Amino acid sequence: PGQKVTLMVNISGKNLEFETTVQETYPRKRYILLDPIMRDDKAVSFKGKGIVVHLIVTLGDEKPHLFKNITILLQKKLDGTLCYQASTIAESVIFNRRANFRCYVGVQSSVQGGANRAAHPTVIRDVSYSGFSVICDADTQFDPRHVLHTVLRDRIEEMEENFSFHLYGTIARVQELDNGKVLYGCRLTDRVPGLDKYIMAKERYRLRKTNGGNL
Repeated sequence: PGQKVTLMVNISGKNLEFETTVQETYPRKRYILLDPIMRDDKAVSFKGKGIVVHLIVTLGDEKPHLFKNITILLQKKLDGTLCYQASTIAESVIFNRRANFRCYVGVQSSVQGGANRAAHPTVIRDVSYSGFSVICDADTQFDPRHVLHTVLRDRIEEMEENFSFHLYGTIARVQELDNGKVLYGCRLTDRVPGLDKYIMAKERYRLRKTNGGNL
């Protein structure tokens, strides 16, 4: 009780994080109670289609532990206050935040895959230290065994620097989007030199814009 934890919520591919506090623990029953996340004086419910919740716990200087796909229910206690009951039947795994962080890109490009080397228009949606995702029209289809190739070209005006990377990745996820397009999530086949510098610079620039330049 009193431990700060993080809820990492994936809503249809978009990640949000909320910090909360453990109220009570019931290890034999494999669940804990958490303070509710409040927005506009209302508790946030994590019920809904396409919502997946993970729990991140960091103890001292240890690496974070990730409990994947937990069950989380908003409920009222006997005293009338609200809380989340968070439960899981799975053990935690070590969470490499650096490898899992996704940097939004939103840059137009083209993509090639497999034996069909024709270039198809695409949007590079995001990139991480270990992968990337592209969005294609519904009629652009790739076999899950394909290695996709795209070129990320972007300019960060604040740094007055141009970036260019060839990205090769094996398809790890295929998702049909609400707008009829298809997202391909890929795992990089090799380390891309300079990609970490780009991701850090891109995120700093985004945060500065979000905070009105105060960062």
